[in-house]
Amino acid sequence: MKKWMLIFLVFSLTLLFTSCQGYDISKILFIASVGIEKKDDKLEGYFYLPLSSDIGKTETTENKGQGEFAKTSGKTIPELFYNLGTSTSLVINYRHVSSIVLNEELLNEEFLVELMDFIKYSFEIDFNCYLFITKEKMDELYAFKNPNQESVLNSMLVSTSDVSSLFLVAPPIHFLEFVQRFYNQRNIILPLLDLAEIWTIEGEESKNFHAQSAVYYYKNNIKEVIKNESSPYFSKSTKFIDHIGKTPISFKNYKLKKEFKENLHLTVEFSYDIYQSEERPSAEEIKAFVQKRIMDYIHEFQELDPLDLEYNNKIHHSHCSYENMDLSISMNKN
Repeated sequence: MKKWMLIFLVFSLTLLFTSCQGYDISKILFIASVGIEKKDDKLEGYFYLPLSSDIGKTETTENKGQGEFAKTSGKTIPELFYNLGTSTSLVINYRHVSSIVLNEELLNEEFLVELMDFIKYSFEIDFNCYLFITKEKMDELYAFKNPNQESVLNSMLVSTSDVSSLFLVAPPIHFLEFVQRFYNQRNIILPLLDLAEIWTIEGEESKNFHAQSAVYYYKNNIKEVIKNESSPYFSKSTKFIDHIGKTPISFKNYKLKKEFKENLHLTVEFSYDIYQSEERPSAEEIKAFVQKRIMDYIHEFQELDPLDLEYNNKIHHSHCSYENMDLSISMNKN
């Protein structure tokens, strides 16, 4: 048995090294991220290049922390990719695309089905990528400038796990999860990339972007969660800061549990710190404050079914509604 295992291992390694030697990476153009927006009656595609390449309408830089991208246009998604291929003699490799960024106006059933069909049948892009939404112009988003001389686009759109602290409202959604939720008619919360001036260099303003806000997409309806005061109470972030009046409060170990029985039951658990302030709210005031935050959020987003009640009622054979919801809060002061 050990002999056969050894032969198999040697055979596998031979195949691996043979396949690696069969490619000349100097002749391959690797695409790390794809952005798509609509302009007039055409789609415009932005293809982020992790290495400098002189193709198509590639933006030229001196590699000082600024992104490079190739730009194409077409009436359909396949045409975008085809036109990029005709602009270079290099072999284009999309298997390492880590993210797809869509302009918010493309959140409609017709376009999304076309996108999912293209990825499913073309084998151009691996399923292992993440989806982002933006309102920004793609050329500004992909031509970011970073004073730290490191690629923020790489850290955000190519290696999302490195910057988890930036995803305060919605973590990146994997393409396969997006497809599953879409066809199950479940609500989808998507990170919204916003340009923001969060770094500066010696008097020079520098634009970057972050994903601390999000949008809901549900049955072709869109609603923004941008800077919503109650959104952290429904996020996967376990630590965040809020204010009661002028008093800052730090929420830690925050957990939201859902039970679907005769009624929908929410259980919220957390610990908190009150920073130095002349006004110090009581435990009951904090509890009432959190309860109001949660109820306000549900009321604002109820039309988009933020807790997937429609889906969960089918799964759990329940008849829960937002009107008959129970909420219990358990908290401890640090």
